[in-house]
Amino acid sequence: MSLATVVIETLMITPSGALSPGPLTTATAVLGARAKTPASGAAAGLGVALGHMAFELPYVLAIAALYGAISDVVKSLTPYLAAVSIAFIAFFAYLTARDGLAALKGAIRVGQISVTRGPVATGVIFTGLNPYFLLWWLTVGLPLVQDAYALGAVGLATMYSAHVWIDYAWLAVVGALGGGAGKVLGARGYGYLLLALAAMLAVFGLNIALKTYLGVSLL
Repeated sequence: MSLATVVIETLMITPSGALSPGPLTTATAVLGARAKTPASGAAAGLGVALGHMAFELPYVLAIAALYGAISDVVKSLTPYLAAVSIAFIAFFAYLTARDGLAALKGAIRVGQISVTRGPVATGVIFTGLNPYFLLWWLTVGLPLVQDAYALGAVGLATMYSAHVWIDYAWLAVVGALGGGAGKVLGARGYGYLLLALAAMLAVFGLNIALKTYLGVSLL
C-alpha cells in the first residue's frame, strides 16, 4: 500500500459521505441563505467545515488507535445520540421556519440575521451528534483509516488531508450559493427559501428517528 493508493481510495470514498445530503449540508445552506453576500456565505460554510473538522479529526485518530472500543461505544450510544441530534435539528428547523415566516410578513430584512456567530458551533454539533456520521467512519470510511494507519503518521495525515479538503470545498460552495440569494429572490422568496430549508431539516430529523428506532428509512 502506497501513499498514492491511499489518496486515490480517499478521493473515491469520501464523496459518499461528504457530498451526501444531510443535516450538516442543509444547516450550511441555511447559514448561507442568511448571509448578505456569496463571500459571507462561503465564509459561513468554511466556519461550519472548521467545526466539522474540530470534531472529526480527533474522532478519526481515536478510531485508528481504539477501533474496537470506539465501535462498541458508538453502537451502544446510538439511540441516545440520535435523540439529542433530533432535538437539535428540530430546534434549528424551528428557528429557520420562524425567520422564514417573519420574512414573509416583512418583520425582518433580507440578510438582517448575522452569521458571524454560530457556524463553527453548528459544524461541531451537527457532526458530533449525528450517529450516522460516526458510523460512516466505522464502516464505509474504516478501510481508509486502516490503510492509512498501516503507513504511520504520514499515512494518516495524507489520508485526512485528501479527505477534509472536500468537506471545506463542498460546504464553502453550499454557503456561497445561499449567500445573497435573499437579495435575488426578494423578501417573500427569501422567506419561502428559509421555510423550504426548515422543511428539509425536519425531514432529515424524521429520517434519523425512523432509522434509529424503527429500522425504516425515508431517504
